[in-house]
Amino acid sequence: MTGSTPARHGPLLSIVVACRDEAEVLPEFHATLLADLRRVDRCWEIVYADDGSRNGTPDTLRVFAAADSRVVSLPLGRRGKDAAMAAGLARAAGDCVAFVDADLQHPTALLAPMVEQYERGFEQVVARRRPARSGRADRRFGSRVFHLLARILCDVELLEGTGDFRLVSRPVADAALARTGQHGYMRGLFSSLPSRSVCVDYDWRPRAAGRSAWGTVALVRYGVRALIVCRTRSPEPLTARGEAMITKDSVSASAAHAVRKPELRPPSTAPGVRSTSGR
Repeated sequence: MTGSTPARHGPLLSIVVACRDEAEVLPEFHATLLADLRRVDRCWEIVYADDGSRNGTPDTLRVFAAADSRVVSLPLGRRGKDAAMAAGLARAAGDCVAFVDADLQHPTALLAPMVEQYERGFEQVVARRRPARSGRADRRFGSRVFHLLARILCDVELLEGTGDFRLVSRPVADAALARTGQHGYMRGLFSSLPSRSVCVDYDWRPRAAGRSAWGTVALVRYGVRALIVCRTRSPEPLTARGEAMITKDSVSASAAHAVRKPELRPPSTAPGVRSTSGR
């Protein structure tokens, strides 16, 4: 094994990467992730959940796993990204679990600040894109419509600018695994779980290589499925169970000192902090 770390019962940090047909970008992504993990002074593992890729992705992942025993290649049939995330989560052994996309749109340099927030007691650390005029206008419009419908139809709060890029504690991970009926929309599932939560802001960036599998039709279908899952599978209101509600805080600028990419500004301390505790 290369770059071994001190033995412990399990890795502190598991990184789950759900990917499909990402052979073009995977070498760059993996090298970037390994470099950024050097800033995380903890044991770690990487779980690549391959969602039925048909190009060279499985071969690339096997090479990664053969070179480092801390890397796991998890081949799956075509199930969809959320099912791949759930499968990766079930395989992850960490005390906390981070979800990252393989296209380099999620800056893995944020992993170190996210772990710091976890160590300060936050059970979910959610990466949030800063508002920007980047990306396609129709995608931005579609996102606004989806979040409006989610607020109207679903008993779950989805913060705009957030997605699958997040870190969750082991208790939150186990709670998510127990709700198998909601694995069709992992973002909505995590958002519905009671936990102390904080947002870390980052800037939007385009894909590093390859083509996105998310065309307009696929995104519309996914949005409809997500709303159905949220609508039909939502748990009873958290207050009815007497549990702590999710609180959204914002990270101070000092929490992002490990971010080394120049285009990533420190997390904003501007207003935008929103608590859903009702207190």
